[in-house]
Amino acid sequence: MTLDILRMDVAKDLLRKIAKEERCLFLALGHASNQVNALWKLVIVLTNGDENDPVKQRLEGAQTQIFVRLTIGAMWEAWRLVDDRFLRRPLGREFLPTLDRPATDALDRLKMRFGKGSGLSTIRNNYAFHHPAIDDIEAAFEKAANESDSEQADWAAYFNKALLNTFFFVSDYVFAHGMSDALSEPDVNEAYRKLLGEMAPVANDLSEFTFGSPSRIFGAMSATN
Repeated sequence: MTLDILRMDVAKDLLRKIAKEERCLFLALGHASNQVNALWKLVIVLTNGDENDPVKQRLEGAQTQIFVRLTIGAMWEAWRLVDDRFLRRPLGREFLPTLDRPATDALDRLKMRFGKGSGLSTIRNNYAFHHPAIDDIEAAFEKAANESDSEQADWAAYFNKALLNTFFFVSDYVFAHGMSDALSEPDVNEAYRKLLGEMAPVANDLSEFTFGSPSRIFGAMSATN
């Protein structure tokens, strides 16, 4: 597949002409967008795997969930950037009316997705960038232990002389149950599918907003210099 890519040179002299707060917001939003997109593409690749070996399939599935949690954490931090340095500052209030319709709509959707009761915020606060409390881990353990269809291989750790290949599958098996419980979804697989479904539009909306905010203003400024 051929990608149609437009390159825009960002000259350091032009960056210096932009006010400090605008310049830093432009660079920070670009970094956040890059990070989210890179992690989300990795999740897509991992979820499309066709590994036939049962051990590799099991471990790669668990590792995919790790990257899902990391991506959720990166998405949340990107939203905090938008909220703290754009929406809550005079700079954002100045730029807000200049956003194009796609960027404005993307921002409205992001506000809803990261609002109170969001599944993404629940996972971020308890499983992504923060470890769950002792009582939450214990509740997750009990839920996993009471699963009637669990297999012996679910309660295992895999060791290798190369320590980077060591994997405590049992830990992620229990935590997956804790995540589904935090999302009020009894079925672990369904909770996972719902999370993926919520993450895809967030990745797109973060990029849409970034393209339509300071980067668009920067682009207009670039065209006149």
